Amino acid sequence: MGSQRNSGKQKINQVKASWTPENHELFIDLCLEQISIGNKPGTHLTKNGWNNLLGSFHSITGIKYERIQLKNHWDMTKKNWKIWHDLVSTEWLKWDPVERSFGATEQEWDQYIRENPDAAQFRSKELLFADKLDIVFGGAEDYGVRKRRNCGARKISCYTRAEPISVVRKHNNYPGNNTYMHVEEEPMVGNGNDAVESRSGVTVQSPPHKLSYSIEECIKGLDSIEELEQGCELYLFGLDIFLKKEYREIFLNLKKSSTRIAWLERLQSSNSLPLN
Repeated sequence: MGSQRNSGKQKINQVKASWTPENHELFIDLCLEQISIGNKPGTHLTKNGWNNLLGSFHSITGIKYERIQLKNHWDMTKKNWKIWHDLVSTEWLKWDPVERSFGATEQEWDQYIRENPDAAQFRSKELLFADKLDIVFGGAEDYGVRKRRNCGARKISCYTRAEPISVVRKHNNYPGNNTYMHVEEEPMVGNGNDAVESRSGVTVQSPPHKLSYSIEECIKGLDSIEELEQGCELYLFGLDIFLKKEYREIFLNLKKSSTRIAWLERLQSSNSLPLN
């Protein structure tokens, strides 16, 4: 009887979980942090991983959730990620990773949802932070060779290495909080045709830089992609394919970092390497 009363008291005192988009992203970032230091050897976090996540979430937000609440959120998030993963993986719905939209007709959507009713929630919206969830639930190795489905800004890191992720963004919603979490902005990639304002006030067009399509130019272009960690598998793959001139020409003529990453991952997934 005593244990039942204590159990009931704990439930009454337990803070009801409220997952705002910011709290949700914080939860994901903290999961990535634990993965980066080796606290997810299988499909779930280790005991130390959960304890670290609980402590970090509490220290940043001031909200003290129980482990079961975070575990429930993990399970629900994973379920939605699987639904989204199936959506963008099927050729039926024609997901375009560049336009970030589906090309399916209303009739095709209707048919798909009849067979997969849980997918209806994504008919008019994307899964939040899908690129990060690919790492959390898909695994670092699987993520590295899978077709890129979201071409927004992100940080590509070798999460198999035992080092914490960078911490750069402040969660401003929490007064007096000085803890920063990870977020990256996609860098602008110049196209050599930037407008320059002269002293007379007249805007003139600078002459385009003529590319020689050298390996050196390609490496500089690779290094300019801040989302791509130097030394990770995709970076090294890029160095390999630069041995072939046709690949160098394609890479340098792609102006957006996100497009360059998507192209590299597509080649990597098809095991396309230069022929000797």
